[in-house]
Amino acid sequence: MHRLLFSTRLFALFTLTSLLATSCAEEEPTFQSETTTPQLEEASPDPVPDGDDESFDAPEAVEITIRLGIATEWTGDPADAGPASLSLRVIADLLHQGLTELQVDGSLGPGLADRWFVTEDRLTWTFVLSTDLTDGLGMPLTANDIKLSLEGVAARGAADQAATSLNAIRGWTEHANGDSGEVSGISAPDVSTLVIELLEPFEMLADVLAGPAFGITGRTEAGEIRMTGAYRYDGDDTLVAVNDSTTVTEIKLVQVGSSASDLLDDDLVDWVVLPVGQGSDITPGDIVRQPLDLRVSIVVRLGDADTRRALLGSLVTAELTADVPSLNPLPNLMAADVLQADLPETLVVDVPEGSLLPIGLALDAHLSNLGVDIELRVSSADEFATRVASGQAVFFPLVVAGGSGSSDALLRVAGGVDDVTGTESELLQDLIVGVAAEQDPAQRRILVANLQGELRELGLMLLVGQFEVRVGIGPDFDGLRHRSDGTLDLSQFSATS
Repeated sequence: MHRLLFSTRLFALFTLTSLLATSCAEEEPTFQSETTTPQLEEASPDPVPDGDDESFDAPEAVEITIRLGIATEWTGDPADAGPASLSLRVIADLLHQGLTELQVDGSLGPGLADRWFVTEDRLTWTFVLSTDLTDGLGMPLTANDIKLSLEGVAARGAADQAATSLNAIRGWTEHANGDSGEVSGISAPDVSTLVIELLEPFEMLADVLAGPAFGITGRTEAGEIRMTGAYRYDGDDTLVAVNDSTTVTEIKLVQVGSSASDLLDDDLVDWVVLPVGQGSDITPGDIVRQPLDLRVSIVVRLGDADTRRALLGSLVTAELTADVPSLNPLPNLMAADVLQADLPETLVVDVPEGSLLPIGLALDAHLSNLGVDIELRVSSADEFATRVASGQAVFFPLVVAGGSGSSDALLRVAGGVDDVTGTESELLQDLIVGVAAEQDPAQRRILVANLQGELRELGLMLLVGQFEVRVGIGPDFDGLRHRSDGTLDLSQFSATS
């Protein structure tokens, strides 16, 4: 069995582990596995009154406009829609569709691709596009256009969050590093077929491609941005529905200034992310809590397993997260059965400047009270990344950005063979390979739980908190809800909304 190799890329607040492999075997697709478009039953039409019946009045179509409060300028590139910005994820999803799409119930379904096939060895994925695809400008959209769009994500470079999500594709890393003019593992044999070849099985490929950052885009010869989603940008901060049958026909983008809650109070927006401290019980409408795919973990790379477990087991996650806005504590599952090993006499705690500094200060105070002589080393984000990647940092907090959900976030941080968790456990490495290759989502969740348990058993990593934001929704928009990836679900709107 080929062994997956992982290399950690750290930048700003993120540490992302990239999926890589040693070799692969090429073969023709056997179309062994298939995902198809669900077939919907057609409802029997209601009787239509005779045309001479003047008493019959056809119901008028109801058109709805939604106003979104946006504090971040839209760049036009969906790959900028990382896990830290809910607003950008929402806009990217509205304007750009991916090959696959997250459904309302959280399952994966067709996007620009009607269906896809996977070879028996799970290395070749063939996506069959919907017929007569066009973009928001009415121009034909081909498989080669999609290839160019995905290559554009890789070209953002090896330090980019979105670009590190698909290193499992053959040639992806070479293109990200600037060593190749294209991704050799992506091809378009005809206008409606896209083929992706992997280095090793990566069953989360379709999930990753459904993310807002992988919405398909590009530019025309005139420089216009190509949109492929349910809406197109119509200038003047207005998004217009591409399909005439869409109930929400128009979306207005409202620039948020210093107070997002004032916009809700004055009925100027219907949806807006509320900064910490804004919004209250008297704010009109609903305030919902939306988790982000960002977690904070504490990593230990020193001593034996007993010492590491003693360190992590002593931590009180609520104390560590108390001074970090929008970071909710996760339970310390090691605290109940931590071994009574001796704590180290001295310890260097590394922490980057910025959002994680309060966690570093809390670690300093907590361990000092337990008698450990702490040296708190605060450095810039780049210096911190260098210390972690080189192995100099041995005890530090880390922000993990997932690519396709919580399992991917854990997989990314767990997979650092050389520079995060080490190579102490063969079981740990086998679980990492198993998660990436598992086809059944339910079984994958079990493997992820086992992976997290092994990390705890070895005392290598402890998840301490998850970021979330609060979103204000206007009183007339009860049907406005988020999908699990933070994007907006407009399907619940009806003529009475």
